[in-house]
Amino acid sequence: MSMPLKELKADFSKSLLSSYANIAIMEVRMNNNSTLPRPSYKEILYMYCIYCIDDCTASDLVELFNTSKALVSQTVISMERKGFVTRIKDPQDNRRQILRVSDETMMTYSDEMTVIDESLKRMDEMYSVEDIVKSAKIVKEVTDCMLRVSTEMHTRKKQHFIRM
Repeated sequence: MSMPLKELKADFSKSLLSSYANIAIMEVRMNNNSTLPRPSYKEILYMYCIYCIDDCTASDLVELFNTSKALVSQTVISMERKGFVTRIKDPQDNRRQILRVSDETMMTYSDEMTVIDESLKRMDEMYSVEDIVKSAKIVKEVTDCMLRVSTEMHTRKKQHFIRM
């Protein structure tokens, strides 16, 4: 017998929020246990985005976070000074600067990747490769959809405020 839609939505919502909380808890634990200077949570968010977006630029971050160029620029410059990120010229367009998480940062803060790798090894013992790939795709699609919906809601609120 299948679960009613209302219960399914509630379980899925809890699962998503729990996933977000677990990642945040992992970051808190790693920050607390590190002898190295750790990036701020804002810098961690920027680094996750830079790592995940192919050929990420500061303009991409401005659009993604729906914030000012000045704020993104200030954050990126600070991260660059700390050695967390580097900029390289786009080989196809010299005007564009592509952001990368620095190799040094990837090596220094590799614990996060180790946690992911070890977790996937454990999941591989419990699920088929197809199940893991399918669940990764679903999580990505759901979170992409959540981002689009939140953008639409923000846009509607802005338009409503402008009309008032």
